Amino acid sequence: MKNIIKISCLSIVFISCLLITSCSSSDFELSKSVFIEDYDFPGLPVYSEWGYNTFGMYIDRRSFISYGDVYPAKIIVNPDTFNLTFNGLYNNIPASLRISIKGYVPTDYPELVELNDSTLDLKASNCIVTLKQGGYTTKLNIIQGNIKFKRVQNLYVDKEFAKTILSGTIEFKTFLNNEPVAITNGRFDLGIGYENFYYY
Repeated sequence: MKNIIKISCLSIVFISCLLITSCSSSDFELSKSVFIEDYDFPGLPVYSEWGYNTFGMYIDRRSFISYGDVYPAKIIVNPDTFNLTFNGLYNNIPASLRISIKGYVPTDYPELVELNDSTLDLKASNCIVTLKQGGYTTKLNIIQGNIKFKRVQNLYVDKEFAKTILSGTIEFKTFLNNEPVAITNGRFDLGIGYENFYYY
């Protein structure tokens, strides 16, 4: 009987330690990536709106996805341009896809909720799309396509503002190596906060 009481007390202490630790490291936990594969689209993460910090898309039939400890996205706002950069792997090589929008200038990440339920035409004159891979950066000539911010929401933890979650889809047609290619089934679920939003 005493052994059972001792084990129960130890279990309570262990669980309490876990709860205290998880609360103090909630910011770190929120920045981790959770990759759940989509069985209908192998190699891509499922579409989600929970702040899983993942993205994925097919470039023709090869996947370009977030990976490892690299932030899957960064937002850099210069005086007149909003830059959203997806960082991941394409053909097993680090690659970055950047979408730049002139004339949209949020000064802090909570303002990103303005993008909720909006669609941006990637062929528009104020939009520039670039792909960086293997040290080379290519400005993409967009044939057609868009990025849809299906849901943008502010996340609160213990009644305190933590991050802004951007969830949506992306697809477009362009040229790579003088060949037309299609970017399809793109999806993203990104936590944006102090560590990956820059305004200067």
